[in-house]
Amino acid sequence: MTHCLLCQNTIIPKIRFSDIFLSRPTQETVCQTCFDQFELISEKHCQICYKPGTLGICSDCLKRSDDDQTRHTAIFHYNDFAKAYFQSYKFNGDFRLRTAFNRTLKTSLKNKIIVPIPVSPQRFQSRGFNQLTGFLSAADLPYLDLLDKSDTQHQSHKTRDERLSSENPFTLKNPADMAQKKLVIFDDIYTTGTTLRHATNILKNAGYAHVSTFSLFR
Repeated sequence: MTHCLLCQNTIIPKIRFSDIFLSRPTQETVCQTCFDQFELISEKHCQICYKPGTLGICSDCLKRSDDDQTRHTAIFHYNDFAKAYFQSYKFNGDFRLRTAFNRTLKTSLKNKIIVPIPVSPQRFQSRGFNQLTGFLSAADLPYLDLLDKSDTQHQSHKTRDERLSSENPFTLKNPADMAQKKLVIFDDIYTTGTTLRHATNILKNAGYAHVSTFSLFR
């Protein structure tokens, strides 16, 4: 019997024929009632940055140069339920919660070359893990460790203007011979997009020509 990691209620699994045929255990760790509170972004979103509630291209993307435009994809709104989830997982350190989006990530990032946003050594020491590699490892998705990050103030502690004007904290490490491959930079939450743009610039300047970005929440 499995209990939901968020509400502790018993999970009634959705058993598929393939699970029975291959003798695989069901993978749900969050009940459907809780999962439904992660609000999906509708088809009405910016075609470049995935900003919800926008038809065509949003005003922020229209202001950027063509060189600063990178296609982004997101799945969920960053609502109050998502904030509570990340408080438990990311800041309170409940590492079990890394499994909440296994199926979502497998569907969205299957067969992609994934580059997760790193955490700084200081942040890793205080938190004990990188929440993004936690997601990917739980979903059995391989990834490339291409970036290092210097220590910075938490993005959640900065104003919008401070985020937009912040210096690039990333450097390239472990360069791979994949300049012509399509890379997807993975982050958990897109707010202003500054973190993903910084990471994208590092990779493109290093010769990685085909880079897009992905976040669970927007």
